Amino acid sequence: MRSGTLKAISVASLLLLQSFGGALAQQSAAEICSAPDKRQTCSVLCCGRRSCPPSCEVDCVKACVDACASPASMDNFMSRVKQLQIRCGNRSVR
Repeated sequence: MRSGTLKAISVASLLLLQSFGGALAQQSAAEICSAPDKRQTCSVLCCGRRSCPPSCEVDCVKACVDACASPASMDNFMSRVKQLQIRCGNRSVR
């Protein structure tokens, strides 16, 4: 293959991964709470990956999992999620 073709494929792959990460960041409360592994789903939502630093594990991931207990808790969490994502280093948040 030519290097130009490889570059085009690489750029397309990167754009696809970025859009997928953005989609994960926009998950709904119902999707989070119905996930088989809420902790992992919340970790991806908070940090953009399967594991978070310890400070974000408590502040964001645990808060996310706990928020599934009631709609009011989830509304409160979702109102703060973007701020938490930025603090936790989630690169898919702008």
